[in-house]
Amino acid sequence: MLTDAYNAAIDAARRLIAARAKEGRHHVAATVLTKAGGSYTAVNVDSTLGRAAVCAEAIAIGMACAAENEAEIVFAAAVNRRLVVVAPCGLCRELLLDYGPEAVIAVPRDGEGFALRRLAELMPEAYKSGRRGV
Repeated sequence: MLTDAYNAAIDAARRLIAARAKEGRHHVAATVLTKAGGSYTAVNVDSTLGRAAVCAEAIAIGMACAAENEAEIVFAAAVNRRLVVVAPCGLCRELLLDYGPEAVIAVPRDGEGFALRRLAELMPEAYKSGRRGV
């Protein structure tokens, strides 16, 4: 299931966080791939007011939506400052359900490395009534 595109997406996130990591500002980078072939990579935006912080996945999804009409996310991966794949938080999982309900997500694997999971595996009992993408 691991494709060159997925590896390239993870590498893009690693390169970005390595270049932009800053204590109290940016500690995660994420890349999303779209059905149309787009690739969008962003860092999180931290805030002293926690509620104002925005996850890297959300910013990358926003970039996809700004660039493409009806962007459909097919893959998402996030990495931390140690360049390790991290799982999307609950809010990002919900957002991904709206914009990529069939997406493949990179998640950390016990020990070392990462695994690929369908978003439905990460959100088996997700709320669906009126949901945009589901």
